[in-house]
Amino acid sequence: MKKAKLKTMLVIRLLAVTLGIGLVFGVSLNHYLRVLLETEVADKAQMVLSHVLAIQTYVRETLRPTMYETLPPDSFVIEAMSTSYVTRKVLSDLNTAKDKYTYRRVALDPRNPEYGADPREAQLIAHFRENPDETQISRYYTENGEEYFMTARPVVFEEACLSCHGRPADAPKVLLARYGDQRGFGRVEGEVAGLDSIIMPVESEAAAINRAVFNYILVFAMGTLLIIGVNHLFFDRMTVVNIGRLAALMRSRFPAEAGRTLDNAPRRERDEIEGMIEDMERFADHLRDAKEQLRDYAANLEAKVAARTAQATAEAEARGADVALFLHVLELFVKGADRARLLDEALRAVAGRFEARAAGFCCFYSMNVHAWPQGAARCPNPDQQGRLLEGESVFSPGQAWAPVLSAGSVRGGLWMGWDGQTTLEGPGREVFKAVGRQLSIALENLEAMENVLRQKAVLESIFEGIADPLFLISSTGEVLHANEGAQTLLSGLGGGSGAMGFAALAAECASGRGEAIAREAVLPDGRSLTLRAYPMDRLAGSGRAIVYARDNTAEKTMLAKLQQSEKSMAMSLLAAGMAHEINNPLGVILCYARLLWDDGQSPHAQDLDIIIRHTLQARKVLEDLMRFARPRHEAQGAASLAESVEFIARVFRGKALRSATAIEVSLPPDLPPVLASSSALEQILTNLLLNALDAIEEAGDAGQGLVRIGARLDAGASEVVLTVADNGPGIPEEHLRRIFDPFFTTKSVGKGTGLGLAVVYGLVRDLDGAVDVSNDGGAVFAIRLPLAPETPDD
Repeated sequence: MKKAKLKTMLVIRLLAVTLGIGLVFGVSLNHYLRVLLETEVADKAQMVLSHVLAIQTYVRETLRPTMYETLPPDSFVIEAMSTSYVTRKVLSDLNTAKDKYTYRRVALDPRNPEYGADPREAQLIAHFRENPDETQISRYYTENGEEYFMTARPVVFEEACLSCHGRPADAPKVLLARYGDQRGFGRVEGEVAGLDSIIMPVESEAAAINRAVFNYILVFAMGTLLIIGVNHLFFDRMTVVNIGRLAALMRSRFPAEAGRTLDNAPRRERDEIEGMIEDMERFADHLRDAKEQLRDYAANLEAKVAARTAQATAEAEARGADVALFLHVLELFVKGADRARLLDEALRAVAGRFEARAAGFCCFYSMNVHAWPQGAARCPNPDQQGRLLEGESVFSPGQAWAPVLSAGSVRGGLWMGWDGQTTLEGPGREVFKAVGRQLSIALENLEAMENVLRQKAVLESIFEGIADPLFLISSTGEVLHANEGAQTLLSGLGGGSGAMGFAALAAECASGRGEAIAREAVLPDGRSLTLRAYPMDRLAGSGRAIVYARDNTAEKTMLAKLQQSEKSMAMSLLAAGMAHEINNPLGVILCYARLLWDDGQSPHAQDLDIIIRHTLQARKVLEDLMRFARPRHEAQGAASLAESVEFIARVFRGKALRSATAIEVSLPPDLPPVLASSSALEQILTNLLLNALDAIEEAGDAGQGLVRIGARLDAGASEVVLTVADNGPGIPEEHLRRIFDPFFTTKSVGKGTGLGLAVVYGLVRDLDGAVDVSNDGGAVFAIRLPLAPETPDD
């Protein structure tokens, strides 16, 4: 049990530290994923509400006035002029799946009882009435064991709304005929009588977060057990076993003194190193007592035992020199001497102890020789080396060899040489053998220590090799240590860290509960950084924290562009769809009006002129909407495909990491520019990467997804061939011919509009290029773009 005490203490401490680190990272991961989920859900709900506002604004400010101008007086088309009806039709009736969100527009005492407010909604309406300055409420709630996110805003009646919701006498007759004159009237301007709400389920995302955290804890626990097992194995073989051998050696060589306690009482609780030192102290105490006994004998029997006294004194001095030699070698190891210094000091001490002319060590692995003094190097002859390899010592006139054993094998030989025919005899031989074993133990432990230092250097190089900045800050925000990336960032700021807000971040860490803190920092040059602080109260003292900084300027810019592009595309689709649906009845109205006009001969010619004029005016409005829906063509020039690929890949790596998908970029360094615009190239790459990431996500290959982006020069065709490939399920053969058709998609409902690849096809076609798709372990898109013409400067 005593021999295992040192190993057990090390394993327990290592396990405690590892579990502490795992707990910190597990809690941080769970918090980060939950915050990310809440942010994404809130953003999506806000986007839907913005879409609701856009539809209502369009009906209220554009469509309804136009209908009033077009229709006869007192006419009212509820399907085109009622904001509530249009909004419900667009967002409720068309959202048949209801798996992503549920839209409700309800009121107190509504005209249609189907859209009355339930108790929760009635409570929110009452809250908005009590708090007129509050324009929106967002909250989480649980219903039937499922978690939902709801965001709502009040419906405030304006003056334009009172024509239908004020007095029944002022309401259009079509409304009275459909709903009667009992419900939905009596509203006043500024009254809060209803609300718009978006309800989104989040139970599946929360379950995914729990699974991710559980998998992380499982992998971390397995890694911890593996590390502890390997460390236990190597520490046991390199340190504990050898120290135990040394202690056992002292007890086996001096069995009579091993169980004795002289002046010092033995300590009950001790490990292997303390036990070995205590045994040496006992042995030294025994020598001191023996010396005192010899002095006593000399005082009483000086004449009779003079010769015996001299012999005993010499033997005691020899044993003391032996102990001093052992302690000196042990001291060199404890002080952390390097290999060369250890051998120099040890060989000098060995030569001095045995009054030898020179001493040396020959390593059998490399046949390198280390000698004292320098120049006295010597290796054993084949016969001597064979005996040493068998574990035997070799003594001959003028020299002596002892094997240096290491873990049961002979690593080399310890040599001493004398002038003349001096031969080592008696106890000196055993001491010389013990010195060889002690030197082997010291070298073996030194190599273990060097290995630990080497591993420490590797870890430091990994820390310094991390490209993103890492800081260690104090409780006052002072930078205590920074890697190369962090130093580069600080040098760009003039050497100061005040612009990064470390003081406030450190104060927040000190006042928090030890959880990770995430903040945004904007540098004076306009760059944006994501700062994540991890408190280190348990590891490095109160107030200290590790701060990880990541430059997210390009990512934020690209995400803003993507969001704007999605909004513009949605509006374009809405405009184009409405223009198409309205243009057909307008054409019929215009045709029949002209037939009735009959070249001005009809008795109702003037009225028909008004109808024809307003119909042509409505058609002009529709033509303007169609022009809004059409994309603009930008000027083309020499564009760097490599820069566009690197930029888009860098932006999408954040999205890919969330689904554990890797993005690999392989481009030749001398790739020439192509004839295009940078925005067109980025839009092409954006659509292809979104398509690839969606395909991998629907295939369920999380953690194994891979998107490869490559390019090559086709000199014969004067083109650059860009390829984007993924390891998703690929495209069915029956869909390959229609994959670039507008509004055609193989994704599940709600995942896409079918315009992404159509946009890619149109952009490539406008660039005089070509695009092709095939299956090779997934979908492979090949785009051929013409080279930019050479300029005189080229």
